[in-house]
Amino acid sequence: MAQSIYRLSSDRDTARSTSAERKRGRFFASSELLASLSEQALGELERSARELSFRRKEVVWDLGDGADRVFFVRSGVCKVAKPMDESREITLQFFTRGALIGEYAALFDAPRDTRCEAYEDSSLFAIPREDFRRAMGRSAALALDVARVVGERRRRLENRLKNLIFRTAHSRLAGLFLDLAEDFGVRDSRGVIINLKLTHREMAALIGATRETVSFAILDLRKEGLILTEGRRVILLDAERLVALRDQ
Repeated sequence: MAQSIYRLSSDRDTARSTSAERKRGRFFASSELLASLSEQALGELERSARELSFRRKEVVWDLGDGADRVFFVRSGVCKVAKPMDESREITLQFFTRGALIGEYAALFDAPRDTRCEAYEDSSLFAIPREDFRRAMGRSAALALDVARVVGERRRRLENRLKNLIFRTAHSRLAGLFLDLAEDFGVRDSRGVIINLKLTHREMAALIGATRETVSFAILDLRKEGLILTEGRRVILLDAERLVALRDQ
């Protein structure tokens, strides 16, 4: 009897382990960024990855930490920010499932110059820097794709900095909603739902405005029929007019 119970428990553990391995394999196999890797190289990268879990607000890396790993977001949402002083920071971007984060570690040996935390409960795959660099050395396409990721994120940041100088708060907010829709947008009959719940204070940190300014701007956009709000969720009703507002 005891042996039967032990065998049943062992079988369940084996089944769970096999299921977890399959999900892990599907995640890496479905990554667009890693699609150029050979089956052998992808398998080696997958085996080197360590899955880590973070609770909401838990720090993934901090300013000045060694950049010894890159991460893929398996689930949840992570926020990367640039600390300005002990009480202020500029939010750079939010990342969700499938995103590569901490990518500078793949290219540079300098310590982290940003801070990353779990915006909601999240699961990440951490890959040692040298293992990821080895994979890039085997695939010129992967190395090029990582460089493109870095370049695109730099372009977004430069555009936001330019907008801080030349755009109104309404224009910057429209641009923020359009950017978020690219990563978190889900289309329904009304328009595009931004499936990321942000407070007005968090939006303000993203566009370099005060919370009060954001609140008034959102009210104006609602009155003009450009957006709807449901709690902390924003729905884009007229993307064309938002683009025109962003580009004013």
